Amino acid sequence: MAFELMNSHQFKINTTPGTEPGTMAALAVGITNVEISNNEETSQDKYMDGAGYAETDVIGAQTTLSFTGHRNYGDVAQDFIFSKALEIGTGRRTNFEWTEPDGGKFAGDCTIANISGPSGDAGNKGEFTFEIHFAGKPAYTPPAS
Repeated sequence: MAFELMNSHQFKINTTPGTEPGTMAALAVGITNVEISNNEETSQDKYMDGAGYAETDVIGAQTTLSFTGHRNYGDVAQDFIFSKALEIGTGRRTNFEWTEPDGGKFAGDCTIANISGPSGDAGNKGEFTFEIHFAGKPAYTPPAS
């Protein structure tokens, strides 16, 4: 069994939202880490027939990706993201694609959230963080057979 490295995942962000077909720029330069979460909302309920034990249902979710890395001025994707740092509302909306190593792809509208940095110690590379929050359930395309 082979384990795929995280750098086998591909991430792309639309740097021209509102245009068709848009311009998908690779989000890879300077990225050192990505944490992916489904941010599930659960309902835990106890029923009379459960002898005091609860059962859990997932009643909501939002797929989010938290990125960290080093700021690289001139990188199309990073420059686009940081150009949105002072925007609010629809100014933070665009489209995003995440392709897994096996070819499966998640895609959809998103919001760029929690843009922070670059910052850090003198003499170190400028560190940044930001998050991609899918707006609703992302479309999933399974890998080709």
